[in-house]
Amino acid sequence: MAPFIPILIMMALALGFTLLVTGVTFILGPKKPTPQKLAPYECGIAEITPPSRRFPIKYLVVGMLFIIFDIEAASLLPLAVLMKRLGVTGLLELVTFVAILLVAFLYVWRKGAFTWE
Repeated sequence: MAPFIPILIMMALALGFTLLVTGVTFILGPKKPTPQKLAPYECGIAEITPPSRRFPIKYLVVGMLFIIFDIEAASLLPLAVLMKRLGVTGLLELVTFVAILLVAFLYVWRKGAFTWE
């Protein structure tokens, strides 16, 4: 437990500083909401007509899935580099990790996250 004490102290200090700064900003910050400040901001251009339908978020979902799977694929590199030292245990961890990735990939594929209309 002794090696973790400096880490715990740093985490406590970071959390305390975050709470302190947030609290001071909340207490001392200006509170003068105007209609302009409360209005949604979109590229600085006033809305001419309201949108006729809701915008699809499919491209955002595909982007997030790409980032998630990309990061998980990058997580395979350390296991691949250390495979000889890890032996059978490392192989089982690698197979388990890839199986979880495959299940997640099949789930989002089945839900239609990769189809484009």
